[in-house]
Amino acid sequence: MDHTDKNFKASDQFRLLKRITIFVKPFTGLLFVAILFNIIFSFFTAVSITVIKPIIEIITGSNLMTGRESVQAANPLESLKNLFFQFIRDLILNPKDMYSTIVNLCFFIIVVFLLKNFFKYISSIASVKLEEGVIKHIRDELFKKITSLSIEFFVKRQSGNVMSILTNDVAVLNSSTVAVFNGFLRESIQVILFLILLLSVSTELTLIAFSTSFISLILIRIGMKYLRRYASRMQTAMADYTSVLQETLSGIRIIKGYNAEEKINEKFLVQTSRYVRSSVKYNKIISLIPSINEIFAILALSVVFFVGGSKVISGKLPGDELMLFLASLFAIMSPISTILHNISQFQRGAVATGRVFEIFDYPQIVISGTNKITKFNNEIVFDNVSFAYNTNLVLEGVNIEIEKGSKIAIVGQSGSGKSTILDLLIRFYDPTKGKILIDGKDIKYLNLQQYRSLFGIVSQETILFNDTIANNITFGLKDISEEKIKEVAKISNSYDFIMKLPNGFNTKIGDRGIMLSGGERQRIAIARALLREPYILVFDEATSSLDAESEKIVQEAINQSLRSRTAVIVAHRLSTISDCDKIFVIDKGKIVEIGSHKELIEYGGIYKKLYEIQFNK
Repeated sequence: MDHTDKNFKASDQFRLLKRITIFVKPFTGLLFVAILFNIIFSFFTAVSITVIKPIIEIITGSNLMTGRESVQAANPLESLKNLFFQFIRDLILNPKDMYSTIVNLCFFIIVVFLLKNFFKYISSIASVKLEEGVIKHIRDELFKKITSLSIEFFVKRQSGNVMSILTNDVAVLNSSTVAVFNGFLRESIQVILFLILLLSVSTELTLIAFSTSFISLILIRIGMKYLRRYASRMQTAMADYTSVLQETLSGIRIIKGYNAEEKINEKFLVQTSRYVRSSVKYNKIISLIPSINEIFAILALSVVFFVGGSKVISGKLPGDELMLFLASLFAIMSPISTILHNISQFQRGAVATGRVFEIFDYPQIVISGTNKITKFNNEIVFDNVSFAYNTNLVLEGVNIEIEKGSKIAIVGQSGSGKSTILDLLIRFYDPTKGKILIDGKDIKYLNLQQYRSLFGIVSQETILFNDTIANNITFGLKDISEEKIKEVAKISNSYDFIMKLPNGFNTKIGDRGIMLSGGERQRIAIARALLREPYILVFDEATSSLDAESEKIVQEAINQSLRSRTAVIVAHRLSTISDCDKIFVIDKGKIVEIGSHKELIEYGGIYKKLYEIQFNK
């Protein structure tokens, strides 16, 4: 969805709001409590304004001490008002003692304000629990959705952009939709109660007071277009500077190594400046609307005072009634201003909500099948497989057979399609044409988690987490014994260096395993793969970034781990695959040579040329 001011219509906003309610359903009870206490708080807020009438009556010695006013009136609201004030008189009035009446009124005021603030506090707590609960629910479900998406999604999206949506956009969604709705509801209740009070005093003065409302509606209508535009720019700029931050943190060694601090600082400054410019423009409009509205409201209030004052002078309206009306009119301005602000603020929330639901609506490209698979018995076959990224053909007519217990290698120049074959094998992607079979079954129809559990993967870029070595080895598994962890550590040649660390297997290794060397990280990755007891081990250039000594140690670990297992190895260094049963040479997306190391050398094709280049022969 394109969230620009041109096509992000009211119907889209309503649809997004409707979708948010799905996440509110688990908190229906809390929502009811929040609404109930907000109603009670709003009621006591209105009552706190009405005390001005008995105060004036006491000061002026009018109705309160001289008699009762009729509960009957032509206006039903006026009758209700008279009934309410008669109740207050009966509660506080002591005809024999004026001072006792004043004391009673003081206690009444104190109790009203205590109750008002008590219910304000309770409603605030309920509202916060509701808002945070809903947002946690949205954030958790969004995270689940992100982790469930195919690799294709992460190739197309910047990781910083995804992070920004999960953190910044969801936070804005909370403050600009869920919280706004909650505040809108509370303020609307107050407006209704104050409006009832105003109408009970004078319908004519109420109509005069709200005669400028249509101006506010016009202002809001005009402002929405610009608010949507600048809100969209704000969220985009926020995602951009988050992306720069993420790239900086992950590439800080390169930045410092190339003295590029000033360059990256400038890039970050440009993105934050874009955000500030859009934010300032957004806030200019969102602040202007209530300010102009208040000016017109004050003009209306002045007219009300003039008309009402004339009525008081002519005896058509009691003075205490006019004061009650003016106090209520002042009181209603704040919730109305808040409502207008919330309506304006919602535009930013709508943009953020749209970005969040773009991810929720993102299609699942690689869909799990339903057929079960628990083991690998015979062979995996690539049957005339082709694959394209968008329209860019990467593989064409690939045929590969991987027999159980065999050790095969895939070699070729950079960009030839080697890693893509592994991505298809592990089913990170599905072939554009052809199919991949395991024991005669098309892998598209197999349970995806069960199928992937057949593999242990060691890649060139070893991903470790800021946790202990033990937790990195057991990542994704539960209830693994210490003996089993030590066993795979020994097979992967990592046990000895682990035991030399300060806390052994409980040593924390820092972000991305920064406390370990490249060779040590690779051996931990091999241990992690072995712990899953996979049928097939996949090595994607696992030693290409290591020095000669580390490569030798890791290669020994690989050789130990391959006993009685099937292996698929993508390698740049041909010395690591010379003992493979079969080597597939790929060039420009096609398998051009197949054979053992000896056979391919004798054949004298691409493989021999690669071998001679590496070994200077």
